[in-house]
Amino acid sequence: MRKGPGSAFATVILAALILSLFAFSLLIPDACASDRGEEKKSNAPAIEVSAIQGRLDLGSPSTIAVLLLNNASDQGDAAKMDPDPAKACSITAELVCDDGRIQLLSGPQMAGSLSPGESTAVEFMALAEGAEVGIHPARLRLGYTHLERVSISGEEEAPYIIFNYEELSRELPLPLKVALGPRIEIEEMRGEAIPGERSVLEVVLANRGDESAFDLQLRTKPIPPFLKREDSPAEEEPKRLASLEAGSMASINLMVFTDANATAGYAPLPCSISYQTAALKGEGEAILPGGEREEEIALLVDVKESSYPWAWPALPAAAAFILVLAAGLLYYRRNVSPGSSRRRRRR
Repeated sequence: MRKGPGSAFATVILAALILSLFAFSLLIPDACASDRGEEKKSNAPAIEVSAIQGRLDLGSPSTIAVLLLNNASDQGDAAKMDPDPAKACSITAELVCDDGRIQLLSGPQMAGSLSPGESTAVEFMALAEGAEVGIHPARLRLGYTHLERVSISGEEEAPYIIFNYEELSRELPLPLKVALGPRIEIEEMRGEAIPGERSVLEVVLANRGDESAFDLQLRTKPIPPFLKREDSPAEEEPKRLASLEAGSMASINLMVFTDANATAGYAPLPCSISYQTAALKGEGEAILPGGEREEEIALLVDVKESSYPWAWPALPAAAAFILVLAAGLLYYRRNVSPGSSRRRRRR
């Protein structure tokens, strides 16, 4: 019996379907390594950025802390396996920014492993110079491995277990905030140093930035003619301010001891100013490590001339001179003056 065109067309379609199914079956990897092979599938971890702490201060190295979270769903009993199928292992994080005005000072960071629901922080240091204040785009490049499947083969008495790990990578957007930050400057210095004495200097500090400075400390580093008092260690302790808001000023009193033989004029007094760019959370610990700034400055102190620069070395000689002068004057009045001669003639 002859087949019509419709039957031939149906035969071609059926053959094509058979060939397609056969080709698709070749693409599916064999799940068993032997005639008794077994396989357990796993879900991949889901690493996300849950928080960003810190910002880049213009012209100063700054620290950015990124909190990573494994947002994979809980697999119940599978999550208790060792190794955990949804656990991210050997995590590396790298901050990438295409803006040439932001220089990255730290390379890839190791973040360890994260099970579902766990989080960890990685820190990066960067320097922004010449960039505008605002938000700048960057990327966080992640790389990690996870258990893709477990293959079991061999005999029941001596099974052969293969742990197959898969390498994954992804990039997440990471906006970077660039700010001017606090800028502490010496607005004015009042007072003067007196040789041989303790003197109090009033230093007026101004915050020229756009954010507050916290735990501000001013420490002196005396050099001649200013002396370090070993018997008064409290004078060498830093003077503190809890905070200094943007656009505000505050005064700190410093006590200095000046050498008695100091020459009159202006003399430099080296100092250091340190402060935190974020508020403290207690016990002197910053919320974000690495947010501390320290600057070296020199105060020009007006050293006055001693009121009696020759007084103490010349005091014995001056006393002897006064005694000799008084004795001579007494002798003159008694024996040489005209009044004394008339009194002797009357007698």
